[in-house]
Amino acid sequence: MAEPVRVLVIDDDPGACRLSELTLTKAGYKVTVCADSTRAMDLLKKDSYECVLLDIRMKGLEGTELLPIVKHNFPDIPVIIVSAYCNRSDAPYYSSLGAFELVAKPFSHDVLVDAVSRAVGATETIPMMLTSLSLAEARDQVTRKVIIAALRRANWNQVKAAQLLGISRYSLIRWLHKLQITY
Repeated sequence: MAEPVRVLVIDDDPGACRLSELTLTKAGYKVTVCADSTRAMDLLKKDSYECVLLDIRMKGLEGTELLPIVKHNFPDIPVIIVSAYCNRSDAPYYSSLGAFELVAKPFSHDVLVDAVSRAVGATETIPMMLTSLSLAEARDQVTRKVIIAALRRANWNQVKAAQLLGISRYSLIRWLHKLQITY
């Protein structure tokens, strides 16, 4: 059985820490809480984490001070800003500091779990622009993107791609013909 993904929550609000910990633990993550931002780097050096949740306004080091330090020392760890003091218009600024994503407080459980899943690579985002309002065309566009993503992830192996998609190889081949996907 694989080790659970480790997440470090850095926030001086005990309620926010508890909510993040309960939500992510229920989703299968192993969570460590750090209520003192000045201790965060010690924790990151001591243990390995796959993701960091970081509040902006905290006593000691503010999130905007800590984020560049974390990214400088651990460039591969995605950092998600979780704060009541940010909105979508702030995204370019936090992104320039190294943030993976913003999650505004209060947040829903699903939003937090989705952000962490994307940050650690557990889910994949497939960009798409629909070209019409036809449901049949939209279905085919979405299906095409998902099939191609599964084939890429499976190194173009049809058996493995079908397993990723949860369909039979025969069904995958039928969709490939229907959508005129050749490779």
